[in-house]
Amino acid sequence: MTGRAILSGLIRSQAIPDPDYVLNHVVNRIPFVGVRMRAYAVVGVQFDEVASTNISLGVEMWNGRGLVMGPRSTIGQRCYIDARAGIRVDSDVSISREVAVLTATHIPDDPQFAANVSPVCLERHCFIGMRASVLPGVRIGEGAVVGAGAVVTTDVEPYTIVGGVPAKVLRKRQGPMTYELDFRPSWY
Repeated sequence: MTGRAILSGLIRSQAIPDPDYVLNHVVNRIPFVGVRMRAYAVVGVQFDEVASTNISLGVEMWNGRGLVMGPRSTIGQRCYIDARAGIRVDSDVSISREVAVLTATHIPDDPQFAANVSPVCLERHCFIGMRASVLPGVRIGEGAVVGAGAVVTTDVEPYTIVGGVPAKVLRKRQGPMTYELDFRPSWY
């Protein structure tokens, strides 16, 4: 019997809590990166290449099954990842500490305070600075940079650097990018 089958049976029998609880109170505290990544995969996070990907300690996540990560990408400590509508993180993407990536919000003028749910895509070689927020439905283009503390409300064109609240274009970045991220510590 696979780890996933055992976990599913335990959840159905209510012997253990739902996957979000397990993600946020067990998996995100495993100190060994390799073990932690395999645990994320068991709970439903999808990896193109689990051996090169890093989700740091303390990342909070909603609906891990909605997160797809490309090779060599990394999510920093204490990020908030809301994957209810789906998040695609392409290859060689760097998400700094305490970043919030959201796929759901409320419609403020709706009398029923209805939800607006829309997927997010972070294309290859993009970099999201510390404490930035990426709102639902946003696509961060290839090689784009989001400055620390920025709030991204609309798509960011490839090789564009944005910053501020709301995020505005600051300048273009030289491209194309060819680097491969190599951040996969044993502990972190």
